[in-house]
Amino acid sequence: MKVLLYGPIAERGREFLHDHFGDRIEISGTLASNPAEEQAARFAEAEVIVAVRFDASEPPAPQARLIQLPNSGLDAVDLTAVPEGCVVCNSFEHEIGISEYVMSAILQGIVDLPGRDAKFRAGDWSDSPRLMGPFRPELAGRTIATVGYGNIGRAVAKRAQAFGMTVHAVTRRPRAFDPPPDWLGSIDELDEMLPGADYVLICCPEEPSTIGLIDARRLALMKPEAVLLNVARGSIVDEDALFQALSQRRIGGAVIDVWYHYADVGNEDVKPSRHAFEQLDNVVMTPHCCGWTEGLMPRRFAIVADNIERLMANKPFLHQVHPEV
Repeated sequence: MKVLLYGPIAERGREFLHDHFGDRIEISGTLASNPAEEQAARFAEAEVIVAVRFDASEPPAPQARLIQLPNSGLDAVDLTAVPEGCVVCNSFEHEIGISEYVMSAILQGIVDLPGRDAKFRAGDWSDSPRLMGPFRPELAGRTIATVGYGNIGRAVAKRAQAFGMTVHAVTRRPRAFDPPPDWLGSIDELDEMLPGADYVLICCPEEPSTIGLIDARRLALMKPEAVLLNVARGSIVDEDALFQALSQRRIGGAVIDVWYHYADVGNEDVKPSRHAFEQLDNVVMTPHCCGWTEGLMPRRFAIVADNIERLMANKPFLHQVHPEV
């Protein structure tokens, strides 16, 4: 079976797939920047394409039976361009790293170890109970509201509940979940959920119905001290409204890992937003790295390998997104 690794992220799985399959598959690779003739030849013979992106600009792939994403998001995949009879599957496994990132960001705001360390190194004992220092906040008893309750939302809920937090969630299809949130509603009940949250976590998919979902009106529903965390896609939160809410301190702060503009290889001098979020002291900014952990690719390529095995054995796929099942 001929497997094409298309792009640098897919290429990271070459060694794993070689070790797993040996000579049962033939692995090739190409990049979007490679000569068109080379790309065309690779696509023409591929039965499996492992790629983050796929659209009508790719060369014809008449033999393709499986397009396997080594990631979860479908925003770089045009399903109308998928060859007839070809299945598209994605993979998750980023929820472990993302949930650790979320809890780390929340705990930093509560405990502030670096700040306390810096003060004490400078000889400042003012945080000590011996000097009747101020009490710090506790995480237990606070409420985190997740917009979306898929893999990421549930992973965060599991960790948040371990800290004694209350978890509220809205989702497109409310049903029995593990772990169950303390309150669960449909996405239509988002406005009811926001006012009671100390933390609002955006972890829903980007699709037409969620673009601009968190707009000025909904930001105004949040507590003045509430913190918004976005680990989904930048477009879900209105760019202008978020900057205004933060710069005017109408919400307590934000932790932002996903953006409105992105750098790429050879084009690294890119501002993530048209607004100067970097100048705001109530914002924590990171470059879409919240799930980029050392365990991510081994777990994801184990799923890639599993789905190739399933293709060989004519068994149902894991995480099939097209055609819908």
